[in-house]
Amino acid sequence: MTRFASQGYSRYVSLMKVLLPAGILISIGLAIGWPYLQSLNKENVAAVDASQPDIRENRMVKPHYTSTDKKNQPFQVDADWGTQKDNLADLINPHGSMAMLEGQTFNLKAQKGKYDSQTKVLNLEGKVTLTSTDGYHVQTERASVAIDNKIIEGNEYVEGEGPAGEIMGTQGFKVENRPQGKKIITLKGPSRVVINEGIKLNKRKKPDAQ
Repeated sequence: MTRFASQGYSRYVSLMKVLLPAGILISIGLAIGWPYLQSLNKENVAAVDASQPDIRENRMVKPHYTSTDKKNQPFQVDADWGTQKDNLADLINPHGSMAMLEGQTFNLKAQKGKYDSQTKVLNLEGKVTLTSTDGYHVQTERASVAIDNKIIEGNEYVEGEGPAGEIMGTQGFKVENRPQGKKIITLKGPSRVVINEGIKLNKRKKPDAQ
């Protein structure tokens, strides 16, 4: 038993003579090379900086646009973020307001929008919602807003409600101001208007026969 124990101890001593120097060399190598490895890691992070695409695309966080029409009435539109190229801006979740001639204001929002600051036209797409301070609430999928002409128009199915009742147009709608300052809402295609009980409509005189 003593001889086997002596042989085992000799093997242990021989193994330690190999492992201990190797461990010391590895520790020294790590101590010298660790700063270099850290610098490599920093270089890799800088090479894939996620902010670079934002700079190339001119991405804007919470952009804000203000303008006026020919009669100096205000218009403004904000968004969660957007990208700008020349006078065109692509907007995500745009929302804004436009003053009409008779003093009412139309508020608008959508999922996406494209604003041309030169022509002052805002195109909206995706769950477009229009509300006015005189009680109209309209929903459609696409609409365009011409700021100078005070025209809001769409060519897709639209539905909504207002002070007089419910409205529906299968081929879109058009909101415009007439010279007298009255706001006119036109429904396109086969349409339906449900008048609330108690609402009195103004009767227009029939035009003379030509």
